[in-house]
Amino acid sequence: MRSSIREFATFDWHRFRQARLPLVGAAVIFIFVLLAALAPFIVSDPTQIEMRREQDGETLTPPFPPNPRNLFGTDQLGRDIFARVVFGLRTSLIVGLLVRGLSMVAGTLLGLISGYFPKTVDDVIMRVTDIMLAFPVILLAMTVTAVLGPGLVTVCVALALVAWPDVARLVRGQVLAIRGQTYVEAARSVGAGNWRILLRHVLPNCMGPIVVAFSMGIPGAIMYEAGLSFFGFGIQPPTPSLGSIISDGRGYITVAPWYPGFPGLVLTLLVLSVNLVGDGLIDVMNPRAARGAGNGQSAD
Repeated sequence: MRSSIREFATFDWHRFRQARLPLVGAAVIFIFVLLAALAPFIVSDPTQIEMRREQDGETLTPPFPPNPRNLFGTDQLGRDIFARVVFGLRTSLIVGLLVRGLSMVAGTLLGLISGYFPKTVDDVIMRVTDIMLAFPVILLAMTVTAVLGPGLVTVCVALALVAWPDVARLVRGQVLAIRGQTYVEAARSVGAGNWRILLRHVLPNCMGPIVVAFSMGIPGAIMYEAGLSFFGFGIQPPTPSLGSIISDGRGYITVAPWYPGFPGLVLTLLVLSVNLVGDGLIDVMNPRAARGAGNGQSAD
């Protein structure tokens, strides 16, 4: 067990630094996180409507350099698009981390129970998992938000409810491969309880794939949140979200292509960067198990 834990804990930083694309992704994520954290101090209020701009005809103004005051230009209400994109980026990061964190906790717990306890328990959990996986994620999330009402908390809960099944199947597969190992049998022979064995012997040896699955799942959560907001089921105005900004700007794409273009570009860079970092983690941290996590492989 200890050697396996040490294998998980040993992170090949030299190999990660040699992989240029993951480093580029990490740098972009760092910049985005810094912008999101400092958003209240570096940009104006994204919900403030500039009546003066509307009266002076300064709505949908082009971006810098023609407009030195607004880096990404202004929208149809005279609001600073750059400020809205920065705060929308903040929303996307919060949703991505919170949704994936909640789904990882629920999926890991159910996967541990399913893989370790008797077949009856395993069958019940896996059949529920199969039912959840049979529904399109975005459609199921829309249904939940329509019932509970749109909003940041509702979006996080809805996406977490539909994101745990893949984690549960991944963890279950790892537990099935681990539970017959000698150190697990030794712990059981000295009287260790089931939960002690799961938490102290099984879970630590599943952490490599779990960490990789966490990083690889964040882009999906961000994209689903953007999709929900785009269709009006996600973050509601006046709170900015990258998806809602793109949705608002699609009607002006012919006269102001920068309006939906800049938030779309930021969303693409964010998702691509997290995916690049996830690919780097697959290569340097527990490669054999991590590649199975990245490909969604699990035993059934």
